[in-house]
Amino acid sequence: MNGALRGYSRQEIEALRDVINNIARESGEKIVLKLHDEIIVPMSTAWYAPEAIEFFEGFAETVKISGEEITEAFDIFRNAVQEAGTNWAENTKGETPVLPNIDTVDTTISIAEIQPDNGGKVTLDTERARSIADGLSEVEQAIKADLEALAENLDAETSFIGGGQGAAVQECFVKVSGAVHKIFKYLTEGDNNLYLCLKLFAKKYEDVAEGIASAFNNTNVN
Repeated sequence: MNGALRGYSRQEIEALRDVINNIARESGEKIVLKLHDEIIVPMSTAWYAPEAIEFFEGFAETVKISGEEITEAFDIFRNAVQEAGTNWAENTKGETPVLPNIDTVDTTISIAEIQPDNGGKVTLDTERARSIADGLSEVEQAIKADLEALAENLDAETSFIGGGQGAAVQECFVKVSGAVHKIFKYLTEGDNNLYLCLKLFAKKYEDVAEGIASAFNNTNVN
């Protein structure tokens, strides 16, 4: 392409909407898969209790609500692309691109693996719970890397022509997509973050066991 060309393509800009939408959808799918495989599945063989089901039902609801925030993040970028196209149209008296809103990103996560007991035993493997908790920051970074890799699939060179526009649009999208992982700060940050909760559950089970053992050890049978 002629390096001196500067301009835009309404059709190509409008086509970016579907690219952004698909990447948003795939991002949601990758997030759900990562959280399911790295948290739900390993915890399902470490923790058997009715309260485990209750806890992860709440976790799943939090993840589901996060889908709305992810949708908003991608839609803000979609709107920025549309505004850039509108800028070109106004400056050239050309056609204004129209990009429909991004579809809602589904982040429904299954917790079917979590069971109320294991052959009648209600237990928590406290060492495994702590180990899974300690790995949550790596899960968060893996989500970030997955989203940035997906964002690399956006090519705006034929939409915004010349002057480094296309590269700037893609670089911005990679930043936006990568920043989506911050929505999942509740894995390791905040008052009720997953990291802290797993650590507290592990301590509770140890304390209860210790308390019962101590009570029996100190029982006077005379």
